[in-house]
Amino acid sequence: MIMSHDAPKSWTPMVLFTPGSYLKTRRTAQLLTLQDVAARIPTIPRDAEHDLIAWLERIEADLVPASITTIDALHSAYRFDRSVLAALAAIARGERDPIHTPRICRICACTWRQPCTYDRQACAWVEGQDLCTACETAPANSEAA
Repeated sequence: MIMSHDAPKSWTPMVLFTPGSYLKTRRTAQLLTLQDVAARIPTIPRDAEHDLIAWLERIEADLVPASITTIDALHSAYRFDRSVLAALAAIARGERDPIHTPRICRICACTWRQPCTYDRQACAWVEGQDLCTACETAPANSEAA
């Protein structure tokens, strides 16, 4: 994207993620279903799969907050940036100004600290957008600008 020196364009957040929507987007970007994640979470005694799935659905819908133990369990099941999750939780609780929302790709929810890859290369940011280069160039991405 060529930018004119006369009109520099800086990034501004276009999508405000909640903690639950961030976790859901990271999970789906890694092609994992709720059943996949439920199968990867060890519980003692073993909880029924449908109970684990219902619990995960409530977390992703922001109906229940994720405890540190839950975050650890989810992090062992799939990749996400714990610092981004903490920042989004602080924003949701009103402890942090939404203007300080971390930069998150609107498609895959990757971040600068945890980039995704496309053709074995770490992604970068599309200038002026909340979109990573992997999602911009992905053939199946109909939302890429």
